[in-house]
Amino acid sequence: MKCTAILIIFAALLAPSSFAQNGGRQKATAQESLSLIPLQTMAELYANADPALTVEKLAGHEGDPLFSPVGGKMIAVGAKNPVIWLRFTIPEALRSAGAGTGEKSGAAWSGLPPQWLLVVRPSFSIILDQVELYVPSVEGGFESFATGALRKAFPGEAFSRYFVFQLSPTAFGGEYCYLRLSSTTEVKVDVFLETSLARDSQEKIDFFLYGVLFGFLAAMFLYSLALFFSLKDKSYLFYSLYTLSAGLWLFFLHGFSKALFGQSPGTDQAMLWVWVGLMLAWGSVFVAHFLRLKDGLAALNRLVLALGALGIVVSVAGLLGWYDIAFSLSHYLGIILPILGIATALIRLIQGFPSSLYFFVAWIFLGIGGLAFALMGLKALPVNFWTINSSAIGVALQSVFLLVALSDRFRRLEGETERLEKIQANYEALNLTDENTGLPNKRFLMAELGTLVEKAKQRKTMLSLLLIDVDNFGCLSDFLGSAKPEDVLAGLASIAKASTREGDRVCSLGGDRLAVILPGIGAQAALKAAERIRVRFAQEGYRGDDSGGHTGESLMVSLSIGVVELGKDDDLDSLLDRSDRAVHEAKVQGKNRSVYLRSVE
Repeated sequence: MKCTAILIIFAALLAPSSFAQNGGRQKATAQESLSLIPLQTMAELYANADPALTVEKLAGHEGDPLFSPVGGKMIAVGAKNPVIWLRFTIPEALRSAGAGTGEKSGAAWSGLPPQWLLVVRPSFSIILDQVELYVPSVEGGFESFATGALRKAFPGEAFSRYFVFQLSPTAFGGEYCYLRLSSTTEVKVDVFLETSLARDSQEKIDFFLYGVLFGFLAAMFLYSLALFFSLKDKSYLFYSLYTLSAGLWLFFLHGFSKALFGQSPGTDQAMLWVWVGLMLAWGSVFVAHFLRLKDGLAALNRLVLALGALGIVVSVAGLLGWYDIAFSLSHYLGIILPILGIATALIRLIQGFPSSLYFFVAWIFLGIGGLAFALMGLKALPVNFWTINSSAIGVALQSVFLLVALSDRFRRLEGETERLEKIQANYEALNLTDENTGLPNKRFLMAELGTLVEKAKQRKTMLSLLLIDVDNFGCLSDFLGSAKPEDVLAGLASIAKASTREGDRVCSLGGDRLAVILPGIGAQAALKAAERIRVRFAQEGYRGDDSGGHTGESLMVSLSIGVVELGKDDDLDSLLDRSDRAVHEAKVQGKNRSVYLRSVE
């Protein structure tokens, strides 16, 4: 729970700083605060502009009604407005504040202290394709500076999560500056003037807080990966891959790759969609495996995995540069998959599935964060601190509770392993082992099956039983060939253990019969297990032959398997009785088959 506290502090610290930039500071005038001045309150906008339009043409038609006031709102770029222009002048108060900070002649953007910055802050830095700034030159015309997610940084551009330009407001009086923004995918943009000191301070805060988040996710990744190698439980592997993908997605989404390593035209945006796609894919696999959806919820299992496969489509679309497809598909999946994760976890919680409570809480957090983030992308929610950072907060809190769920699962498995080890250690003392096969005998089966039946009824979980009968076993003693009766039983025992899960119980009933207890799975999965045993046994080709040579006959040995699932009204005796009748039905139908007998409720 210490991790939860850290994340709560993280959210509490981040919220005020964001509010200061997005809300409180925007209301300040240049006279009230000279650390940050939002250009939306003073700039004019020309939307849906001709991509071929040049700054010279715009500057030559300043009297035309092309531009209209922005009105203080965030600027939408992309979709219906793939290219927009902003024009603005530096306020007199700012020019006065900047007087004496550098040379009053020469190039407007060089040779001066970086006191003032023009900051273009998209909601997602690496989605804004191109940013071009045009400022008046002392020689006439304009100096241009081009950057953006699909362009290389201009010489001297600062490493930042956003697009930052240094300027000297004293160099060009009240002349118009022009800012051109273009994007294929819709993104919301803030544009403001800020002192370099204030920007440096905010960058340090952002890096510290997100550093805590990334460090936490890295620790979760390494810890769960170590548990996988130690326990060989694939749930930990899928969780570690999901956590890695989520962390790298947030790393690219919030512009930290750009800030730390500089712009990589096209690559950063492609990696964003690659990692979000892999996050969706591994998250789906993790849900299906952890909750064992294939046992009793086969249709839901296929749906979850199918939607996860669409995550791979998102990754491929990103690699191919189909950003619009990746953007739309990822946001719809970002709505559907969290809701589906919550629903499946709730179903397992109602069924009494171990560790499902923590899993359910984890997906509630991700569902809220992912849903808010996706709805923001689909323009159903406004762009603000909470929606921009909702995915990061949701992933962080989800990771905490998923780890708790995995830890609880580990504790339960460890307890179950210890219990089985104790039972195993007492086999010989209690005379619970069959001599011919080395398997637990009928006495153990009755005790263990009785316990598991009661537990399944209390927790409302599934339980299945296989009753295996060797066809023609009684005739083997007359066919004294290479396949002795004890060889057949030993071989069958080995095949049954190899064809079932680690937690399943394979027992001998004496004579020619074995039983397999399958906790946690239903009839469909039990039938598949029965068929695996029958087919593998048939492939071994157990055959008896008349070694005396009187008849020249041979005898093929096969299996008849009865499959039953614990019903609502079943007890130990009725379950065993139905399994016996299921075996009898398999014999009647011609042997060498598996037959499922439904309970009568």
